[in-house]
This record gives sequence, structure tokens and C-alpha cells, in this order.
Amino acid sequence: IVENPSDLGAGGGRPNHPDLLDWLAGWFRKNGYRIKALHRLILTSETWRQSSASRPEGLSMDSGNSLLWRFAPRRIEAEVLRDSILQVAGALNIRRGGPGYEDVREQHFNAGRYYHPIEVAGEKFNRRTIYRFSPRGARDALLDTFDCPDPSSTSPRRAVTTTPLQALSLSNNRFVWRMAETFAERLRKEAGAEVDSRVVLAWRLCLGRSPGEGEVSRARRLVEKNGFGSLCRVLFNSSEFTLIE
Repeated sequence: IVENPSDLGAGGGRPNHPDLLDWLAGWFRKNGYRIKALHRLILTSETWRQSSASRPEGLSMDSGNSLLWRFAPRRIEAEVLRDSILQVAGALNIRRGGPGYEDVREQHFNAGRYYHPIEVAGEKFNRRTIYRFSPRGARDALLDTFDCPDPSSTSPRRAVTTTPLQALSLSNNRFVWRMAETFAERLRKEAGAEVDSRVVLAWRLCLGRSPGEGEVSRARRLVEKNGFGSLCRVLFNSSEFTLIE
């Protein structure tokens, strides 16, 4: 409703729907300032639940979708991407609470602390990314590539970039390779030896739909040449997996 996420007021952006903003403010006050109730109202509205399908007349009048005439496609956050890969591969550790996992090694030098990434594997490291030990200066290559916020600074809105490094990370990162092989093993166990059955299950688990005939044919050729691990990495790298539409 307002473009800038902070510093609202005379120096900020103007609301695109001022009457709606006033109505929401009044509704919020009348309903006891309950945040969850306001969230429920917004999330069950037709505007929030509308399709991302584009229309020529809409694009010609409002290409930036500032008037909210459709759902604007967006890429999932870095943490959600990592969690989704773990979930699809069947490796997500859903244990809640308790100490987080550490994928860095701490080193003391000249009264300072430095953190270096280390190679980790195993169930205790496959927890949701929210449980990651994230001190200042402790970075993760995959999360950084997908614009995970820097823990050493604050910002009212997370940056969203599109770079070649993102596709390269989803093709070459060690974590992605390990999870692709884990996913391939899950397909073997749940779908049996038939290639087409595994391909169909891979699409359903990863993209939430069945593949078309052309997709099955191309997937079969890729598997015959490079194995199921390569197909799993391709699916992790697909727009359908990384975007919400």
C-alpha cells in the first residue's frame, strides 16, 4: 500500500490506496488492535488470493503492479529455499527448539573473533535455517547468493537480486549436490526402478504437479546421460521451484 517500508510520513512515499489504508486503520482500531486478526483479514481477501496471471490492459496501465491488480510473482527467500530443498529431498530435521546448528568454525586472533565456513553433513545440520547459528561475519555461500540479510547490519527491507551466481550455486554448491543425491535416492525408494515413475514423482514432490509428455521425454534423456542427481539439480534450479506465482 506504501512503497517505502520505513520512515513513513511527509518524506515517504504516497499510498497507492489511501482510502483503503484509512479503512484498515479504522478496522484495526475497532477490533482491539489485534495483529493476527488484521493478518487474517488481509490474507483471506480476494486481492491477496488473486492469480499472478498477466493481462495486457493491466500491464499497459500499471506495469509495476502498484495498484495490486494481480499477485506479483516473487522469489522465495534464501532460508525458505534451503528448507524447501531439505524437505523435498526427505532430509529435513523437523525438531523444534533447543540449540541451533553451527556450520562455521570460530577462530580467535588479536582479541577478535573470526568465523570460517566448514563442510557439514548429517541430520543435526539439516534443521530449518531459522536454527542456524548466525553471528556477525559468519556467512553461507548459498544463503548469501540468494540475498540472505547480513547479520552485521540492519535494513527495513531485504534486497532481491537476480544474478548468474544464483543459477551457478543451485548447480554446483556442495549442499545442493548432496541433497540432489539424497532426493534421487528417495525417488528410487518410493517410485521403484522405472525411470518414468521416478520422473513423475520428482515433479510432484518438487513442483507440485505432474510433468507433461515432453518434460518426461527430456527428463528421461537427461537421466540416461547424467543420472537422477542431475535431474534433481535441474528441478531445484527451475523457476517453478524458486518462485511463488
